Formats: sequence, structure tokens, C-alpha cells
Amino acid sequence: MDVVAKSVHIGWTTLPSREEADRLAASTVESGLAACAQVDGPIRSHYTWEGEIKADEEWRVTFKYASNREADLQTWILSRHPYAVPQWIAIDAVAISPAYQAWILGTR
Repeated sequence: MDVVAKSVHIGWTTLPSREEADRLAASTVESGLAACAQVDGPIRSHYTWEGEIKADEEWRVTFKYASNREADLQTWILSRHPYAVPQWIAIDAVAISPAYQAWILGTR
């Protein structure tokens, strides 16, 4: 039995190219895992990887989705992500307009 969502989550990841970001964003919406996925960038990320300071251009994907889709969406993203350690950060939307919440929760 599918758990009924009562809240909206927002999640983020980053990808190394616009094409990969668009592909991941589109596939999550097409599969019904997210109501909306937005691609923005390029952004510049500064980080430490394997003991070295790095800086790279990336594209950020922001997902809006029903809370009961969290586990499935996270698994979907991580299994299709090109990075060895993909970013996945998600939060509960605490302030959301009733109409927008109803749209997200009513999407597939």
C-alpha cells in the first residue's frame, strides 16, 4: 500500500553538465517521482576531493516532490548519478502556498 503524502520536500543535487542535469530532471518528472525539477547554472563549486582543493563548473537540479516519494527519488537519483559521491540534500518545505502544495501532492 502506498503511503499518502502530507508534505512537500525539496531536494538538490549537482551534475557536471547541462545535458546530464536536464536528463536527470526530465526522467524524474516523467517517472512521477517529482512534480517539478528545475535546472540552474552553471554554478561554480569549490570543494576538497581526495585531499586536493578543487573548483568545477556544475549544474544544480532542484526537485519538488511529495514526501512519500523520498526513498524512491533518492534511490533513482543516486543510481543514475555520474559522481562517486553524489550530493543529495533534502528538506521539508515548511512554508508553502496551499494551491502549490495541492498541485505537488496531486501529481502522480
